[in-house]
Amino acid sequence: MPIVERRAAGCAGLLWGPQWSSRQIVAFQTRQLRALVRHAYDHVPYYRRLFDQAGLKPDQVRTLADLATIPWSSRDDLQRLPAEEAVARGIHPRELVVHRTSGSSGQPLSIRRTWFEDRLLQAYRLRVLCRLGLRVTDRRAAVVTRRLTGPSPWYMRLGFLPYEEVHCLWPPEQILSRLRAIRPDVLRGYPGTLSWLAGLLLSADRDSIRPRFITTDSETLTSDMRARISEGFGAPVIDFYDSHEFNLIAWECSAGGRYHVSDLSLIAEVMKDGRPAEPGEEGELVGTALHSWAMPFIRFRLGDQVTRGEDRCACGAPNSILARVEGRVADRFELPDGRSVHPYTLVASLVMHAPWLRRYQIVQEQIDRIRVRLVPMPGETPAADALTGVRQILAERLGRDIYVEIEVVDEIPAGPSGKFRPYYSLVSQQNTGRKDS
Repeated sequence: MPIVERRAAGCAGLLWGPQWSSRQIVAFQTRQLRALVRHAYDHVPYYRRLFDQAGLKPDQVRTLADLATIPWSSRDDLQRLPAEEAVARGIHPRELVVHRTSGSSGQPLSIRRTWFEDRLLQAYRLRVLCRLGLRVTDRRAAVVTRRLTGPSPWYMRLGFLPYEEVHCLWPPEQILSRLRAIRPDVLRGYPGTLSWLAGLLLSADRDSIRPRFITTDSETLTSDMRARISEGFGAPVIDFYDSHEFNLIAWECSAGGRYHVSDLSLIAEVMKDGRPAEPGEEGELVGTALHSWAMPFIRFRLGDQVTRGEDRCACGAPNSILARVEGRVADRFELPDGRSVHPYTLVASLVMHAPWLRRYQIVQEQIDRIRVRLVPMPGETPAADALTGVRQILAERLGRDIYVEIEVVDEIPAGPSGKFRPYYSLVSQQNTGRKDS
């Protein structure tokens, strides 16, 4: 598919897709899949090798059912590759937007898109927000790890849909002060951070921080978190399921509580024991990005557990449905000096200063003791001074009273349920009675 046709198809799904029937959505997905598979085989060395090893030719993938013939890929598979193996030939590195994930799965990965692909996926997400009630004059604030760089989009420069990121790692008073100044109509944030802030709100804060609705993403939204956020901020909470690889995956239906899959931007499979899960069964989310041509993601295993929903939502929308998103929960680390630290403050520093890192796990074993397990890339052996540097950086973030123990290991096993948690606090579990699963 020529680049002009790719962009036209992406825009068609964005503009007219919300009016399509389920049959039209499947037809759109099928056309995109055929073109994407052919493109990946012809231009991306990794996928040519993957297909050849499976004895599969692009022309054999004709329908969505044929997806099952394509082998899965994982973060581990792509993480090991040099960029030129995972990126389509003919694209200059300077043309790409690079997102280095913080690794909520414990495995950081560099994701590369063209500028158009990046903006298109953001537009798909924005379209959903508009359908949920976002107005062009609404002030938006996000309490997240700040990522915005470069100039704002043209519509923001014209005063439409203003958006500001407030760093979730700031002290709570600084976060709340900024939110008072912004006075957001729509608030976004990590569930753990927003539920924490909700408990710190003063009555005066509720006069200025009065969002019409709140969206959460990037972490599992538990029922108690939802209650604290909704009661604290006095606004309904709508959960988004997303990832760096796909941007928006699904969003919560305000009518029925199920999750509508973003079928026009990805094909979402729920796999259990190597087969498609039945409605009501829990399985692993395997996604195929329909608009990622520079660095394709075809049958990509996220490592997230979800529950497949019924064929259609009770609200009547034609989207495919997830009943629940298990995902992952990030504990805050409560420290001896009274500070409450989000693990992201450690993860960001860790990923930045350890480019040799393949996987990690950060565990607060005691209130004054943090254990960090590191798995290097194959063939990489971090020098003693590199490990000392990592320890010092983390100790600076945590404070002098915290002992940081670094452990280099070959692999980090999953928990008893088979789920892997990259960071958690045994101290928090003792205080709340919650156990690691």
